[in-house]
Amino acid sequence: MLSFVQNFFVPRANPIGVDFGSDCLRLAQVQVVDGEHKLLAAASADVPSHVRHDPTARLNFFVEATRDLLASGGFRGRSAVLALPAASMFIQHLRLARTDEETLRKTLPFEARGKLPIDPSHALLRHLVAGEVYQDQDPKQEVIVMAAGRELVNQFLAMAGKARLDVVGMNVEPKAMVDCFQHVYRRKSDADLTSCFVDIGCSGSRAVIARGGHILFARAIPIGGDHFNRAVASSMGIGLDDAKLLRIKLCTMQPNFDENRDKHNLAEALALPTGPNNSFALLGAATERRTLEIPTTRVSVEDPQETPGNPAPAGTNGTDLGSKARVVDQACRDVLNKLVEELDMCRRYHEATFPSTPVNRLIFVGGEARHRSLCQHVARQLGLAAQVGDPMVRMGRISEVGIESGIDRRQPQPSWSVAIGLSMGPKVASEKLAETKA
Repeated sequence: MLSFVQNFFVPRANPIGVDFGSDCLRLAQVQVVDGEHKLLAAASADVPSHVRHDPTARLNFFVEATRDLLASGGFRGRSAVLALPAASMFIQHLRLARTDEETLRKTLPFEARGKLPIDPSHALLRHLVAGEVYQDQDPKQEVIVMAAGRELVNQFLAMAGKARLDVVGMNVEPKAMVDCFQHVYRRKSDADLTSCFVDIGCSGSRAVIARGGHILFARAIPIGGDHFNRAVASSMGIGLDDAKLLRIKLCTMQPNFDENRDKHNLAEALALPTGPNNSFALLGAATERRTLEIPTTRVSVEDPQETPGNPAPAGTNGTDLGSKARVVDQACRDVLNKLVEELDMCRRYHEATFPSTPVNRLIFVGGEARHRSLCQHVARQLGLAAQVGDPMVRMGRISEVGIESGIDRRQPQPSWSVAIGLSMGPKVASEKLAETKA
């Protein structure tokens, strides 16, 4: 009885955010404690490589893995908000005559026909009105349409039911990501900045431009971690899985390459203003001024291909991280430059559409954002201030989720932005008081 009374007065938890990405399934649940968000529970499972490209096997993995994560993750209840898988979603900008919301919703399937790679009548459509534009001196609405095949969505919902989730909503990844950082960025000055979120995932990337929580531009870019892994595998003569493992190991040990240089760069990052000539002054400091923890123990990284009977590929050394990093960076350079070109086109389209809101900064999220050299190269080429988005910045101190969940609170967690954003939901008016105090 006492336990029941205690549970009755426990703050209600938000729905579980479910982010089913190409290579990882992430579940996160937050609750509001004294006006601040607390990460109540989190769990993750890597998607096996042999099921990634098999739709049926992927959905079966989703069911089994979700059940296991729910049982072991300490979640409260089964209410959940799902993200439409980005790899199965199409994004299209349309310029339409100004009209009310109800009329726009009814006419959108007809306006989108022939402009989406799938039939709008067989798709689940979501739309956002970016703003008013003028075309041939006529006022128009810039509308962002996001579509996913209805059959795939129905299968996804059916599998969620088998996984014992009580689905209370579905959201699109760009909106969930922006919602997440609306809660993180709470200074008044943040509302006056136009941010380009660069979500670099496994199978592709997304560019989302937003100002004050309002999305102005969104686009899917077919370049992601898989393309970098293939470039490394081809250059070094190793398998795809080995290339992926090597890049992760190099990323993990990256702070050890030059400890003094990193400390010096961080000090400069916190002291210098941001601008075109300081492209990554914030990069490495995550979303707030926080201490960079540099491990003191050096760990050697063996080449995944290197064995006594199979020496390392030419031009690499199993114990020389610096030389490996240079080889990997060079192998990725062509793919990375293509990504930069695509992002530059996104920025130019946005700034031509809304010239009064030029992009002020880049915020890197997604699994590939942990590769600092990759983010630095993009920021340098675009000449923009940049930072790694960390949804844990405002909740790390009051959250007790262990590292077994897949979250290491000592490091930024850009890959959790969507799952946490789904659970947080959009910012509501009741939070404005807390915002003015921050």
